[in-house]
Amino acid sequence: MRLFDRVLIRVKDPKKPPQKFLCHVMHLMLMLPGRMTFRNLSRYRPYHEKTFARWFACDVDFVRLNRAAIVEVVPPNHEHVLAFDPSFVPKSGKHSYGLDIFWNGAHSRAEQGLEIATLAWVDVTHHSAYTLSVEQTSPAPHRDTEDTRIDAYLAHMTRVVTTQPLQALKYLAVDGYFSNKKFVDGICALDLHVISQRRRDAHLRHLYSGPRRNGPGRPNTDDGTVDISDSARVEPGEVDDADIARYSQVVNHPPLQRNLHLVVVRHRPTGRYALLLSTDVSLSAQTIYRSDKAHFQIEFLFRDAQQFTGLSDCQARSASKLRFHFTASLSAVSFAKLEARQHSDWPQAPFSMASLKRRYFNQHLVDRIVEHLAPEGRLEQSVPSMRRFVTTAQLLIWLLKFCPQY
Repeated sequence: MRLFDRVLIRVKDPKKPPQKFLCHVMHLMLMLPGRMTFRNLSRYRPYHEKTFARWFACDVDFVRLNRAAIVEVVPPNHEHVLAFDPSFVPKSGKHSYGLDIFWNGAHSRAEQGLEIATLAWVDVTHHSAYTLSVEQTSPAPHRDTEDTRIDAYLAHMTRVVTTQPLQALKYLAVDGYFSNKKFVDGICALDLHVISQRRRDAHLRHLYSGPRRNGPGRPNTDDGTVDISDSARVEPGEVDDADIARYSQVVNHPPLQRNLHLVVVRHRPTGRYALLLSTDVSLSAQTIYRSDKAHFQIEFLFRDAQQFTGLSDCQARSASKLRFHFTASLSAVSFAKLEARQHSDWPQAPFSMASLKRRYFNQHLVDRIVEHLAPEGRLEQSVPSMRRFVTTAQLLIWLLKFCPQY
């Protein structure tokens, strides 16, 4: 994790936890086999499990660290958008902060657990997403308040956009759940434009482009309801995939009370289609299509964090410790992807968290063997290429060749 070490030194804040401990945590999340609990963490580093529990309550500016790493690796001339999506995290017990009923997309039903809202930086050109900010969703408010979860999501976006230099990012890609007036108006107030999907039965109306009628009264503004099956009134666009047909038009959305750029994407073999909308009516249909397609990359951050960096393994219950664990888990995946991309000759090379974690663990195993068999480093100096072993078989062959007496 050389990238994380460099970024941590550059954005050092004396009020934050020691760099040494934070480096230990990020390295462990990419190396540790098994569950990411305090006791298991203490088995691989010279810290007691209570030390890990105590330091997890500290406040770390991961947003600043993540942004600095992304800016260093991702070329500025690429096409970028922001992506926002909540994710369900299973949690047992009754006293953890944030326990409530949330939607679990994996089971297609509402379940009791935790929810984290993640804001990601998406590189549309290379079709990859990197974690920028993670916050835990608070429990449902009391009935005497008018705040909803949409207000919590907007507050999260406002805190990040107003405190971080994100001037290069002008668009936010979200799913259809966020296509409501409160969220769209709140995001547009932050000088951002929304790209999202809508239901196929969404109420859309054609803009009136005919001559102005004579006489008093309000002039015509719409020209009938949009019929998706009527392709004569929409403009066809070119798509690289022969099985995909794309049509676009600027329409009016009465529930949002604004004009939107509508892009209809149809799958020719099955006849299924999706409606993509952008609040920026001047944005090209190709950009809207590519941005919405790249928005799905945020799901791979959740998948890798769940499977490899212990996103749902935290045994803490307080809000501060849960926030540190969730953010560190997703940030570890992003740093791993960024470092792999930085050292790859082909920027779009496939990335595997399973292979990376195996290499990190084997590297740890080699270091432990050298520490016990050759404490003065003579064995390591005699075999300069030993640090390149990535599989257990290669490691065993190396031991039999250079350490036959053991």
